[in-house]
Parts: sequence; C-alpha cells; structure tokens
Amino acid sequence: MLKPILFLSLLTASSNNWAQFKINDTLFFVRTKTDSFYHRIFVDDHKNSKFYSSVSDFTIKGFEKDTYERSLEYLYSRKLFPKKKTLNEIPREWVMLETYKNKVYVNSPCDYYFHYRAKFTDSIFINWDGEGPEATYIERVIKEDQLTYHFFLKSQTYKSWELTIKYLDIEKGIAVFRKKFFNDIFNKADVRYQLMVEVKKMREIPLLVNYCDYQKESELEFDKIDYSAKFKHIR
Repeated sequence: MLKPILFLSLLTASSNNWAQFKINDTLFFVRTKTDSFYHRIFVDDHKNSKFYSSVSDFTIKGFEKDTYERSLEYLYSRKLFPKKKTLNEIPREWVMLETYKNKVYVNSPCDYYFHYRAKFTDSIFINWDGEGPEATYIERVIKEDQLTYHFFLKSQTYKSWELTIKYLDIEKGIAVFRKKFFNDIFNKADVRYQLMVEVKKMREIPLLVNYCDYQKESELEFDKIDYSAKFKHIR
C-alpha cells in the first residue's frame, strides 16, 4: 500500500495542473523517474542549451525533403516561380512561444509534431508543421506600419492565404502570427494566431523543456490567449 504522502505526490504529478518546485536551483513542474522511464518538465536556464538548438533546427532532412520538394513542384506547376522580394527588415527565422501561468517561454515539447516554426528566404516563406516544411509563394507583402507586415501567399495546402506579422515587443523580437485561409471543409474563412519570437533573440526568453525519454508524455496546459483584438484593422 502506498504511503499517503507518496500517493499524493503521484496524484499531483499525473494532473495537468502541476505545481512548480525547485531541485538544485532548477525549476521543475514534473519530475517522475522509475526503472523504465524518466519524464521531467523544467525550465532550462542555460543560453547554450541543446534544446534551444532543437526548437530552431531548420534543417530539411528525411521525409521532410519529400514534403518540401512536392510543395516546390506544385508551385512550379502553377508557374509560381519564386522571385526575390524586398524582405530586408523582416527576420528570417521564427519559432513558436507558449504562455504558462502568465509567463512566456520558448517551448521544447515532448512531441515535436505540433512544434511550429517558420522561415523566410529571399523568395519564399517556408511554413513548418507536423507534415514537414512547405514552400509557400510570396505573392506580395505590405508594410502596414512600423510593427505590422501583411503577406499574400499561395501554397499547395492553401491556394490563397494571408499571413500578418504584428510585433508586440520589437526589442525582444516577440510577435503574433495571424494566418487567414479558406477552410474548404466548413466553407468559411479560418483565422489562427500563434505567438512567435525571432530566433536571433529567442535565447533571452526562458526555455521550457518537456523531456520524455521513451514514450510520449502529457504537455502542460498552456494559457489560451485571444489575440484577435490586436488585428481589428485587418479583415
């Protein structure tokens, strides 16, 4: 029979409302170790952490090469040959941020399938999701103001869609990506928001790591924030 204190600890660790605690100056939300697995969610304070490198890895490898090449072939088949655009002011690489209990983190998840990142080249926008990187044709870009860029895009997944990047803190490189596209299933426009950070500035933001060695484990329940009010001037 489990002792009451041990049982309470296991029960707390199994919920999604984990409490934080410190061990040797490392802030943990979960730390469960057995003979068969070791699962931990913690804040990594090292700016040279390998997990910062993992979340910002834009290498196209393995099956991702096929995904990317198919997306390029689609653009070429529609005579959408990438042309250089004037993107000098726009940072090239971005990774997603998450907010947990009102604190913003660069997040290294247990499962990278839903880890979103994005990259601009001189001619295309590469949109990373669970299916791999997709080459997206930049039709045109408008600088709405000093903090806002509006892109009109075409891709294999979405024949026509829009991306708006709006800075919330330009010094820290934090912005919201607003993606608007037509949802064929529901026959209506779909709008999604994601908090992002420039890769060059991401190491100034705390890194939250969900490390699971042998099997997929639960992620934290991140704050759900409505960013739509910041885009009222955009249809």
